[in-house]
Amino acid sequence: MNETILIIEDNPDMRQNTAEILELASYKVLTASNGKEGIETAKKNRPDLILCDITMPELDGYGVLRALEHSEKLSSVPFIFITAKSEKIDFRKGMDLGADDYLTKPFNGDDLLRVVSTRLKKSHILRETYQHTLKGLNDFINQASALDELQNLHFEKTNRRVQRKSAVYMEGEMAHFLYFVITGKVKISQTNEEGKEFIRQIYKEGDFFGYLSLLDSDRKHKETATAIEDSEIALIPREDFFKLLYSSSDVSLKFIRFLTNNLADAQEKLLKLAYNSARKRVAEALLFLYKKYNAGKTADPSFPVHRENISAIAGISPESASRNLRDLKEEGLIEISQNGIIKILDLTRLQNLKG
Repeated sequence: MNETILIIEDNPDMRQNTAEILELASYKVLTASNGKEGIETAKKNRPDLILCDITMPELDGYGVLRALEHSEKLSSVPFIFITAKSEKIDFRKGMDLGADDYLTKPFNGDDLLRVVSTRLKKSHILRETYQHTLKGLNDFINQASALDELQNLHFEKTNRRVQRKSAVYMEGEMAHFLYFVITGKVKISQTNEEGKEFIRQIYKEGDFFGYLSLLDSDRKHKETATAIEDSEIALIPREDFFKLLYSSSDVSLKFIRFLTNNLADAQEKLLKLAYNSARKRVAEALLFLYKKYNAGKTADPSFPVHRENISAIAGISPESASRNLRDLKEEGLIEISQNGIIKILDLTRLQNLKG
């Protein structure tokens, strides 16, 4: 379906000429001769983009933009000012109010179509919900690459298969890549001076990791990443990572949200570890792993687990982890098979477990 462009312009010649150029480019065009009429038209027929003159009778372009910003239905519509004014202060005021771009009269058809096309592409990226899968990552990159400022984005990622218990990278190594879990799971851990491991996070299919090291001034990994099951990892060169991160602010924001979908989980886990008893920590570690193994799937109460990982996630000794697992088993909350499969028998009681 062709995108709809609303032109709000009091000059009839300018309004007609602009509409003709856009129609020749296969856009559907709506027009309004003043600000008030433009707002009513936008409310009745939500456009995909608005071109609006600044100086108009009834209501100027600034007033139109303010009114649309208060409309839940229209606040996300890309807004481009059309103005004959050339002073930077007028442009700055419009951008500060939330305009996405501007065109200075007189402009030619190429300028008009370039600005409109760019804003629509960015709007589509921002509206799109990308799955946290390899396909979702590729879809995001392909659409971002179509933008003018990202045409040099090659995104030459490579895939690596990592066997269980093998390192993706080690603490102290230089960071050269952003990592994306295609299949499997990866733990991020640190070891203290006594050799005790603490697992900070577990990344599952669809998660990014390693980006904090890329942002550090020394570019060194502060932790070790290890596969906890056979995994496939995509390696994205840091150059492509920074191209996306430092592109236009709206695309960059979308990319950051895509990167950090599990940040809230990590913060919640750290808070619980700080204040819970060993018994409660083991229960939270089990729930943490249960959630990782069942994300986006029909819940399965059984999942593979290794006691050293329970110990490292809970931040307690292996002996303490084993004692508490045994207690939870005796209480009928979990079942532990000989091959290391834990089955949660009573999820509600485990979630509500007291210290």
